[in-house]
Amino acid sequence: MSELDPQTAFVRALRHGGEVPGLCGLRPGLSLNEGLAAYRGNAQALSARALGAVFPQLQAVLGEADFAAMAWAFWRAHPPLRGDLSTWGDALAGFLTEAAGPDSGLPALAQLEWALHEAERAADAQLDAESLTLLGQAELSALRLELRPAVRLVDLCGPVAEHPELADACLVWREGWAGQHAAVDARTAGFMRALLKAESLGAALDAAAVKGLPPAADFDFSAWLQAALRHEWLHRVVRHS
Repeated sequence: MSELDPQTAFVRALRHGGEVPGLCGLRPGLSLNEGLAAYRGNAQALSARALGAVFPQLQAVLGEADFAAMAWAFWRAHPPLRGDLSTWGDALAGFLTEAAGPDSGLPALAQLEWALHEAERAADAQLDAESLTLLGQAELSALRLELRPAVRLVDLCGPVAEHPELADACLVWREGWAGQHAAVDARTAGFMRALLKAESLGAALDAAAVKGLPPAADFDFSAWLQAALRHEWLHRVVRHS
């Protein structure tokens, strides 16, 4: 086996402990192991701060001590790949699924909070009001609705701790600059999932016709459009190619 380069050896020692052959002390009077312990302590504290900024509800559910221990375990299993720690945390739901199981409510809560975090960081896009006139000028199969970059549909992997109403699909978006979320029914989920896949408006309406639901539950596009304008979901209407 080839010898590890110094940087890789240092990162491995920081995450798992042990010696780093070939590396000198970090400053005069400080041994290598003492230096590694100092770096490790800083990383441990940083892991809790970074995740706590993105997952405040998860931190509240677990409590500060358990959350800090979880954050450090997550850091060692999935260390940050970038200097910007606001991009770190997308794998937390999967990590919690393995550690606590989906029925704990923790993985789905992590999913929801990460989606809210992404929505708040998404690019901005204003409504193109003029494009709405296309709705009366072309067949539905020839049109496509583009949603704003912050809008996403989250298929939750289990119940959400502290949010029992979010049992299945959850719509996440940004209103102003604040992330918002709401449970959506099967028809709305099918419709918006098709829009997010850039399917035509006609195909999206077909996707809202969920088998097994009674006719009374038919999807109301007019009501959806009003909500989309009110909650800033819609970006513009375009011709579907």
